[in-house]
Amino acid sequence: MTERLSAKSVAIVASCVCVLLVWQTMMMKSTGSSSLTINKQQPLPLYRNSKKNSSETQRCSPKSRLVFLKTHKTGSSTMATIFERYGYSRKLTFALSVKGNQVLSRQKHFNRKFVLQLPGITDQHFDLLTNHARYQRKEMEAVVPNATYITILRRPEDQLESVLGYFEVYRATGIANESNPLGKFMDDPLKYYEMHTRKWEMLRNGMLHDLGFDPKFSEDTDKILQTISKLDEEFDLVLLTEYFDESLVLMKKMLCWGFDDILYLAHGVRSKSHRVEMTESLREKIRKWSHGDALLYEHFNKTFWNKVAEYGSNFRKDLDYFITLNQAMTEDCVDSGKFDKHDQRIDRLVLKNNSELCNHLLRDEPIFTRMIRKSMIRRFGKTD
Repeated sequence: MTERLSAKSVAIVASCVCVLLVWQTMMMKSTGSSSLTINKQQPLPLYRNSKKNSSETQRCSPKSRLVFLKTHKTGSSTMATIFERYGYSRKLTFALSVKGNQVLSRQKHFNRKFVLQLPGITDQHFDLLTNHARYQRKEMEAVVPNATYITILRRPEDQLESVLGYFEVYRATGIANESNPLGKFMDDPLKYYEMHTRKWEMLRNGMLHDLGFDPKFSEDTDKILQTISKLDEEFDLVLLTEYFDESLVLMKKMLCWGFDDILYLAHGVRSKSHRVEMTESLREKIRKWSHGDALLYEHFNKTFWNKVAEYGSNFRKDLDYFITLNQAMTEDCVDSGKFDKHDQRIDRLVLKNNSELCNHLLRDEPIFTRMIRKSMIRRFGKTD
């Protein structure tokens, strides 16, 4: 009797579970909601906050008026696609270049005249500025008023090595065939810097240059420190390449975004053929050569960890959650071990999942910029 009742109970429970699963599936289809649980059968959610975010997002409003100041070879292209994906999916407006590419300015300080004028935009005020633009606060405020300012920095020795390799400066300076071209460059960096070859402005204190610093003051420590102090006052958050995931978790909380909003696939990662191994003595030479960038990184490395401390006890839990989520997304989207080598300088990822989310995550900045431009011209018109 007991055995018959147990079997009957199991059957009833199983039936209830089946009904519940069918009802849950129907509800998900009718409401468009989904869980952040990632598996091979269920597609990744697109631009939705997980339940983990609900109590937090109820206490704040997402920020969408943003200036992201790109710095060269710091992971800033990956960061830019995060902002562009966020803005594009919400039909936010972007300050775009009149030239039609993803560069507003590089050597010149940013000026509002560099921005594409759209007749349907009131006062030519935009929500986001994410393309390359050399920092000029007054002009940027005229285009994106009341914005949150964010940038990203990298250890100067790694950043310079990346600039030299990615932009093929060794070839331009005639030292590409040296057994150690980086060592050759650092034997007499001023000589190669003064050649004013391609990307010459990035070859010393390149991050400070992107942040508006005048290179003629590269030997003036007081001027450098004054500039760093001013940047500290003007930027709301400075991210660090070496702590990319930690940076995103800090940014997510500051902007009141969801974890889905900061998912990413790395863009512009250099291939091994364009990398050079560095000794500690070579690193020290670079730190002395790019003294300004070294001081810049040292300062904002301290402020970064202060912000981590201010985040509170949930930082590690949130970081672990995000890392697990992003890894699961990557495994679901990317065909590991395969690379698109159309550009020999970089290892571009290849998708195995053609979902909308995976395609959005793989899109690089030039593609996103073209999509955004097309969308904005369609919505707001274009001045002849």
